[in-house]
Amino acid sequence: MTKVGIITGSPHFNGASQKLADSFEWGLKENYTNIYRYDAGLQGEGEPHFLQLENAPGMEVGIPNHDLIERKVIPKLLEADVIVLVSSLYYFEINAQFKAVIDRFYDYNHELKDKKMVFMMAGYGTQEDMDAVKLHIRKLNQYMRWQMLGEIYADDSWNEEKLANFAKKAYELGKSIK
Repeated sequence: MTKVGIITGSPHFNGASQKLADSFEWGLKENYTNIYRYDAGLQGEGEPHFLQLENAPGMEVGIPNHDLIERKVIPKLLEADVIVLVSSLYYFEINAQFKAVIDRFYDYNHELKDKKMVFMMAGYGTQEDMDAVKLHIRKLNQYMRWQMLGEIYADDSWNEEKLANFAKKAYELGKSIK
């Protein structure tokens, strides 16, 4: 059975990128796939995933034992056959909550290499506005030696009809994962 790890970054409950992730997950569930999902943008103060320096600028900070990413998210991604990354478009790039999780991959580059990947993004901009993200994801994909299974860049996501079409594509992409 294929194991899939989904990481989302939007802080908007039921936002456009969340709709893509939900549709993709519904498609996955048709094949009884083992699914783990972490919605980084929806985490509260009780389970923070940002490591912040308060009194030691420029100093290294150890990862606390209760760290959610280290304790739960990374182990699930290490087990996964397919990693699905879903972000909203913020100032022509992926959003900060999402990036905070991706940056934590660094200590696990070798363990995470050679997996399969899906990337999806939604934003109010145009396809051209997403060009920097497309380059970023292409470089991440090459660096991690992941096999790209599919990409969806849902532009003009304020347009409900257009977003519904992208969500349908996400559903079909999810359904294609076996």
